[in-house]
Amino acid sequence: MQVIFLPVLGRLSDRFGRRPLLLLSLWGTVISFILMAATRSIFWLLIARIIDGASGGNLSIAQAYIADITDKKNRAGGMGIIAAGITLGFILGPLWGGFFSRYGLSVPFLAAAVITFISIILTQFFLKETITGKEIAYEKSHFSLNSFFKKATNPDLVILYFSNLLLFWAQSGVFTTLSLFGKDILNITVAQISLLFAFGGILSALIQGVIIGPTIKLTGEKRLFIFSTLIALFGMILLGLSNSTVILFAGLTVFAVGNGFLLPVIQAIVSEKSSPHQQGGNLGFMQSFGSIGRIFGPILAGFIYQSVNPYSPAVMGIIIFILVLILGLKLQ
Repeated sequence: MQVIFLPVLGRLSDRFGRRPLLLLSLWGTVISFILMAATRSIFWLLIARIIDGASGGNLSIAQAYIADITDKKNRAGGMGIIAAGITLGFILGPLWGGFFSRYGLSVPFLAAAVITFISIILTQFFLKETITGKEIAYEKSHFSLNSFFKKATNPDLVILYFSNLLLFWAQSGVFTTLSLFGKDILNITVAQISLLFAFGGILSALIQGVIIGPTIKLTGEKRLFIFSTLIALFGMILLGLSNSTVILFAGLTVFAVGNGFLLPVIQAIVSEKSSPHQQGGNLGFMQSFGSIGRIFGPILAGFIYQSVNPYSPAVMGIIIFILVLILGLKLQ
């Protein structure tokens, strides 16, 4: 559902404003969490996930909002702050769910609904609209999904979309099988793997929230794209060579550094290559391609882990990041 609705909601936010679409998507998330907490039916659980996926395209709107309020020099830093928030959410989310699940399996969903409702209140009363009346008037007479699709598929943007797809393909594939790898090859526990993940997440959040802004001013977006891809590639190579916990830790650390820079840089370049009237739509396309990667990465990684060997997901990641590097070299 996110593959379909990320670009749609992003483009609608170009037309009707960021704030109304953010509120709409947040209400959809609240409804879905309440439905998940209440249901005992797989059918209604599926309906809840459909609602959440369809309304979950607010990431593209949030990124477009950042693009509206930052100049080109500071855009990657702004995108990094969003990425850092998401990374910290993935670290804190399991702790949150584990704590509330002690009071019942429905309680984490209700707690998530409450905190999403707090987001609605903050958005309603404190978030200023960045799309002006003049821009909305322009969109009213020029809005066309047909022209949007044509403009959203210029060669540089397509390169960036596929780079995002490959990035999430490799990342989700390797990380999905890493707990199995730790148990089968290195004889380490799931708890120890979780600590490694948490460390990598904190490191990525630090880079995205603090370091990327000053770094990109020194290097520029394209050069940092290439450097961060090389760093992530080296991290994947170390993961592919992991025969000890030390090498695994080194690989995850190096990958976290490269990945921490790479994702916000891709987002910033997509924004810079988009017209002011297509920020939300194009960033939505980028996220949509990332969602495709998150669908197929774990499926293929699990298959080759079982049918080839436990090192094969990391080898797949190495090949994919070589492709990302080639795509990055083609950017104008």
